Amino acid sequence: MRWAWLVVVLTGCGDNLLPQATELARARDLSIVAHQGDDLLYLQPDLFELAQRGGLTNIYITSGDGRHNGDERSDGQYKDLLAAYSTITGHDSWQCGVIELAGRLAEHCRNDAAFISLVFLGYPDGGIDGERGTSLLHLWQGDVDEVSTIGLRESSYDQKGLINAVAQAIDTIQPRTIRTLEIASTHGDEHSDHMLVGALALLATAKSQHAPELIAFRGDSALDEPANLPEAIAGRSTIPISIWRGSILAKDNLRVHRRYAVGTRTTAAGLLHNGTMCANANSDGSLALVDCATAPRWEIRSDGTLHVDSRCVQTLPTGELVAGDDCEPAARTRFVLDDEGHIWLGTPPLPEEDMARAHLSCLDVSGGRPHAALCGADRAPVWELAETPTVVPRPTGITRTGRALRLADVDGDRRADLCSIEGPGLRCAKGDGTGTFATATTLGPFAIEPESLAIGDVDGDGRADACGRAADGVHCVTQATGFVDERWSPAFAHAGGADASDRSFATTNADGDGPAEVCGLDEDGFLCAPHDLSAPPPVRSDWPDPTAPLWPGDLDGDRHADWCVATPSGAACGVGAQRFVTAEGVPWSFALAGAPDPAPLDTAIGALGDIDGDLRADLCRGTDTRVLCARSQGRGFGPTTTFAILPPGALPSALLLGDLDGDGRADACVDRGTTLLCARSP
Repeated sequence: MRWAWLVVVLTGCGDNLLPQATELARARDLSIVAHQGDDLLYLQPDLFELAQRGGLTNIYITSGDGRHNGDERSDGQYKDLLAAYSTITGHDSWQCGVIELAGRLAEHCRNDAAFISLVFLGYPDGGIDGERGTSLLHLWQGDVDEVSTIGLRESSYDQKGLINAVAQAIDTIQPRTIRTLEIASTHGDEHSDHMLVGALALLATAKSQHAPELIAFRGDSALDEPANLPEAIAGRSTIPISIWRGSILAKDNLRVHRRYAVGTRTTAAGLLHNGTMCANANSDGSLALVDCATAPRWEIRSDGTLHVDSRCVQTLPTGELVAGDDCEPAARTRFVLDDEGHIWLGTPPLPEEDMARAHLSCLDVSGGRPHAALCGADRAPVWELAETPTVVPRPTGITRTGRALRLADVDGDRRADLCSIEGPGLRCAKGDGTGTFATATTLGPFAIEPESLAIGDVDGDGRADACGRAADGVHCVTQATGFVDERWSPAFAHAGGADASDRSFATTNADGDGPAEVCGLDEDGFLCAPHDLSAPPPVRSDWPDPTAPLWPGDLDGDRHADWCVATPSGAACGVGAQRFVTAEGVPWSFALAGAPDPAPLDTAIGALGDIDGDLRADLCRGTDTRVLCARSQGRGFGPTTTFAILPPGALPSALLLGDLDGDGRADACVDRGTTLLCARSP
């Protein structure tokens, strides 16, 4: 019956009197891809799980794979794509028709039961290298001014109209996250349409009234990287692919076993470094490179504008950059910083003769000054926009180092305090919001292993408590009892000094039920202990090596406990949402040229914390020169990015993440013995 119903609907959609479709609805997640099926092949496992959850819209820009041509059109590809999504969601009721986007017509198929929309613009496929005369590449290069769509209702697009149409869709949908394809060939060659559509997604986002996070997925260039999705996860993606394509190609299996994507930072601030020099804005608005000791602070704000002192940078019609008083969010004033350090401009580049592997403007340097240039492939300079930390003395009364130090708000003023077990008691130094701490005071006696200290709200009263490991299990002191030592759970019980289990402790809401549990690694695996003396908690995963560094936290923002463990091949993580698909650790580290980004060496100089306020914990590590963070995308980490640049010195004994200033984002402090260096997130 499902198939018969789909045939009827799609036969109706094949009528030239295609009905008016349901208007686009708001959705949390939007994907913008080139061809039908790019979503199924390259945006996994995200698209599979987002479709099951609902609140997803996909926009397909080009026709794809030669299945459409100028003389006739087969509805087969649309029908098979809808059937693929029906298989994922279990809902097969589709309504198709036309909608208008910036004065052009597009086809829209909506499944209300699944809360999914699929939008088809019908721009012609341009060929692998953009060789066809109507390709997006030729449109970008100015070889063709306007191109007609291939669809049941013809429209035509110039470059501006195409950007406007996608921007209007973004304004209507108002997504939190946009997923798209490789934007500039910075990891190797991709299909020309893929890269141009990635660029289009960035430019349309800059043109829109919203500033969602943009995540660009690598395509076939990722085939050179290690497989990082196990069969239990990747195998799910082959089912809808087989329905859409009619079979599974060997290359399809390779594709769905890899997930590598580069995110963009919605906020960033600090000195703008290019090598050993830093950017400056002269009094006439021109940009220059100067000694970093005299350079100003730059800031990319949540609306995408780039600020320096009281001015904002904008792109002039000539393509030049100037700092001035115009701070109105618009394409000319928007800049996009990705996790690899590229700064992309929000305006289309001026046409050039050969834009095959470079079709976005970025912030470049030549002749000793920053300027706009056509970028892509190996023409994409890297910048570091990172804070310089404040150096403060260690607070009086805090002597512990390494994993025994914790940064958390204990007194309820939303500003993190510095705590440790000193002698037999819990002692905390009040934070003032800047990274400076007062003299520590003792809150109460607490006889636990110092390196097992974990702080969080374990009784659900909205106030921070402290827990740790003793010989007979987990003990906690809560604010509700006046910090009286209480046995909390028999979990993790053992005698002796600190081990990997103790150093893994964290408090996190394991099941979305309110109070946090004490989570960590013991000899049986990863588990989370609630307030229960009657029985040990169940093991959530027996995969992690019991001696490996492990960090619990919420990696995907669903208020369920996740975890990451350090391996020789980078970080491997398990998320609660996939626990019944696989309980094994999935490789999460981004890789380039076959080399995954390293995980922190141990739990003293590595930490999980939400540095960007997206409710997803990020994995950070301290080095002798930097605090580096891999930002979570919910199903993998992006490339390691610089959070703070440290003054010369030794490797820190501890990296601490906590919200110093109460803005909802984790800040970072490193311990260098007599001093602490603290940098706040923008």
